[in-house]
Amino acid sequence: MKKRARRAKGLAFLAMAIAAALVCRLYYIQVMCHDDLDTGAKAQQVIQVQSRNDRGIIYDRNMIRLTDNCLSYYYLIEKKKETVGLEKLLSRIDAEPAGAKGEEYVVYKTDTFDKNVNEQLIDDYGAYAFCGSGRYQSDQIAAHLIGYLTGREKTGASGLEKMFQYRLASSQAMLMLTGNGIGAPIEGLGVSEKEERQNISPSAVVTTLDGGLQKKVEEIMREREISGAVIVLDTATGQVLTMASSPTFDPNRIDEYLNSEEGELINKATQGQYPPGSVFKIVVAAAALESGVADEKSTYRCEGSTVVNGVELICDDHPDGHGTVDMERAFALSCNGYFARLAKEIGSETIIDMAQRLGLGQTVIEGFPDEESGAFPSKEDRVYSGLSNLAIGQGNLLTTPVQIARLTNIIACGGIDHEITVTMSEKSSQEQGQRVLTETTARRVGAMMEKVCEEGTASSAEFHVSAAGKTGSAESGEGENYTVHGWFTGYFPAENPEYTVTVVAEDGKTGSSSALPVFEEIVNYLY
Repeated sequence: MKKRARRAKGLAFLAMAIAAALVCRLYYIQVMCHDDLDTGAKAQQVIQVQSRNDRGIIYDRNMIRLTDNCLSYYYLIEKKKETVGLEKLLSRIDAEPAGAKGEEYVVYKTDTFDKNVNEQLIDDYGAYAFCGSGRYQSDQIAAHLIGYLTGREKTGASGLEKMFQYRLASSQAMLMLTGNGIGAPIEGLGVSEKEERQNISPSAVVTTLDGGLQKKVEEIMREREISGAVIVLDTATGQVLTMASSPTFDPNRIDEYLNSEEGELINKATQGQYPPGSVFKIVVAAAALESGVADEKSTYRCEGSTVVNGVELICDDHPDGHGTVDMERAFALSCNGYFARLAKEIGSETIIDMAQRLGLGQTVIEGFPDEESGAFPSKEDRVYSGLSNLAIGQGNLLTTPVQIARLTNIIACGGIDHEITVTMSEKSSQEQGQRVLTETTARRVGAMMEKVCEEGTASSAEFHVSAAGKTGSAESGEGENYTVHGWFTGYFPAENPEYTVTVVAEDGKTGSSSALPVFEEIVNYLY
């Protein structure tokens, strides 16, 4: 019995010692370390979350995000704490309401992080702060193709955002915290979900764009200070790999561009309407060959200037004339006199018919919002001097860069017109397309386009591979608004085309000096 009593006393003493140690430890943690732990806990309230935007994600062809890949900051605040003081504090970081959690909490979103404001929101208003993805980057690539959102409801106002408004808006909006300051789930606020990367949401849009190439082309335009548009197509499929328009814009700050005179919000690839200049000689040559009116060996003596139908046409770069040239040589040197004489033999109806077959005068991308269709001169404007202007792509003839890209792609594909697309679909990339030009005519025009790069107006370029194309200089406006836009459109490699590229440089003077260098840089980047 004495042994049992001693054991009981020993156990009691041990228990008291353990209890005393725990009390001391709790005192140390709660009293001595209170300030340090409190600071640490507050610091951890800004945590990385897995957020889901309230719109479907837009991807490039390689499943790389074009939207929803930048950082935004969110604050979850009790509604009862919404005061004038809170509104002023939130206005300092341009925070806007971004949703709610039940009836008790409201969520604010901002793309601006301010340390002082962040601490004040946490300390004074008990805010839960976390970061997640925003819709656009400030240097968003493909901004014109993607488009932008407007209004409190954030409705698609242009580009793919408008084209797929219903689909993109069908995404289920969720803001998900991974946990509180110590990593535990916050009761009542939900737990984060893991995104299955192999599963694409039905609300997503997968584009045909190559994000890396898009970024490179935009860099080229920026470095060369090009205002205009560049389109790169996958020749075999007609898929748009790049659609760049400059100047561009920040889709996070649309209000700043609404009254601008610089046209930042205009997608010049699909909405810019320009005279095509000598690029239109592709159409005239195809009309002559297809109709049998003339062939590559039909000659004309160019003396530097000529009067056709009351219009004096001058070969600016050859004031003394090109001498006696056939169609192939005249095309390579872009001789205006030759093509004006040729158009008179062909007739405007045959030329317009060929232009329509090659996709001019109509929109190109099915369903794409606000695309312009260009314009043909009326019958009255296609006689006498009007016919001469038509022959060299001037007068009342207007085209868009995407139309010229389609036209060029038809030549590159041997007369086959592939649908120009900007989004991936279930359609086979090997579809045959529609024949709009005989293969013989397409190959003959293509051969002349190769001569342009070998010994004509584009021979100054140094390509890593063979290329075919056509330069153009298009006069636009009158008086103080008079300008000359530079064009180049072509494809490469010439013998087995993989890429079709169209460039328009506003106020570029000549295609060979402004647009051709952009084409050259793209060719040598891809090869």
